[in-house]
Amino acid sequence: MKLKLLIILAMLPLLSAASDDDGKLLELARKTMADARYCALITNDSESQPRARTVDPFPPDEDFNVWIATRPVTRKVGQIKAHDKVTLYYWHAESSSYVTLMGSAELVDDNTIKKKMRREADSDRLYPNFPDDYLLIKVRPLWIEAMVPGYRGDRQTWRASEVRFPIVVGE
Repeated sequence: MKLKLLIILAMLPLLSAASDDDGKLLELARKTMADARYCALITNDSESQPRARTVDPFPPDEDFNVWIATRPVTRKVGQIKAHDKVTLYYWHAESSSYVTLMGSAELVDDNTIKKKMRREADSDRLYPNFPDDYLLIKVRPLWIEAMVPGYRGDRQTWRASEVRFPIVVGE
């Protein structure tokens, strides 16, 4: 028992260093996402074919959830209903940086939330029958991979730096 406790105590500085490092990577990922503005939302169709389209996401919230506005009749909505795992891919050319967010998508059709979250960019031209023709997609991150300044991944394998998020059950 004492040996296990000593091992755990010896590892604490490593655990905090990893946590600080994750925080810095997430900070740089958040900046890259903002600088890129648009991203590709990638879903899978009924034949398991990945489908990508450009979307105008909201900035990540404090938990790194990313929200996207869309119309309820789009193909992506049907694809998310069938398979909730999605990928968001942000590319920022000026810094040669990218962020890939792998997560699970939830369709949110609550009028109170839609009215609270609606942006100026979500105009009547795009959504003339708001809130009926407006649907939100909430992407909860499972993990993020990033190639951003200071985090250029593994030199041998080219594997990007990553941060894994805790899995939230029953929310």
